[in-house]
Amino acid sequence: MKYASRKYIDLIQAVSSKWASWDPPHPIKVGDYGTVDKDTGRFEKDGNIYDDPAIAALSLDHQPETLAPDEKIIFTSQTENSSEFKLSPEVKIPGIAEASIKGQWKFKTGKRGALLAMAQPRSSKFSSENVLLKRLVDRPELKDKYLVTETVSCHAYSLYLSSKSDDTVSLALVATTPIPVAPLVSAGGEVGGSWWSKTGSGVFRHGCAPQGTYSFTPLFVLKQVRKKSGFPYREHAEEDNSDDWETVNTPWWPLDEDGEEEVFEDTVFE
Repeated sequence: MKYASRKYIDLIQAVSSKWASWDPPHPIKVGDYGTVDKDTGRFEKDGNIYDDPAIAALSLDHQPETLAPDEKIIFTSQTENSSEFKLSPEVKIPGIAEASIKGQWKFKTGKRGALLAMAQPRSSKFSSENVLLKRLVDRPELKDKYLVTETVSCHAYSLYLSSKSDDTVSLALVATTPIPVAPLVSAGGEVGGSWWSKTGSGVFRHGCAPQGTYSFTPLFVLKQVRKKSGFPYREHAEEDNSDDWETVNTPWWPLDEDGEEEVFEDTVFE
C-alpha cells in the first residue's frame, strides 16, 4: 500500500486532533520547523527555533514545559468493538495478567482502521505559547514553514493500520523480557517492558524502551502562520494571537481507503 502512512495519519488525526507519526522513533521536538512530505505525511525538519541563531533570542525565555504523564492513551478509528482478550491454553505468557496495556480490537470489514497505543505518554509544549507565537509571526525563517508547538512522547508505542478484511488485533504490554515466542505471537523490546501481539493482515509497528526514556514521539501538533485574506477584518479589533496562527491541515485531498486522493470532476482548484 503506497500511501499507508498518510491514511494512518488521517485516521488518527480525526480522533486525536494531533498529527500522527508513522515513524515514532524519528525524533521530533517542540520548536522544530519545516515542511511535510505530501506523499508520506512525514515531517521534514529544517531547524529549531531554540537552535537557530537568528531567532533563538526570542525564544529563550519560553522554553518547553513538560506535563505529568498519563498512565496510557489509546486511540482507535473504524473499529467495531474492543474487549479483553483471552489466551488459548497452549500460549502461556509470563506477566500477561499484570500487563499495563491489554485489549483486543476488531476492525470494520471494507474499511481501513487504525490503532495507536502509548504507555505513560507525556506532552511537552511552549510555555506562554501565545506570547511566543506573537513574537515569531513575522520571522522570515518561518515563512511557509510548519512549527511544532507540542509533542506527545512515550517509552512504548504500538500502532496498527488494518487491511480492509476482517482484522482483529490483540495487544499487551508486559513488564517481563525476553518474551517466549509462540505461534502467531511477536515479541520485542528492551528491559522495562515488551509488546505481545497477535495481529491480522494489516501493518503493525511497535517499539519499547526503558521507562523514563521517552524515546518515541507518536503525536505532535503543527501550526503555521495564517494566510492573510487581504480584508481589514480586524482593523479596529484588539490584537489576538489566535488569529495569527492556525493548526495545519493535511496537505492532500480527502483520501479513499487506500490513501489515494479523491478528486471529483466538479472540484474547483484555486
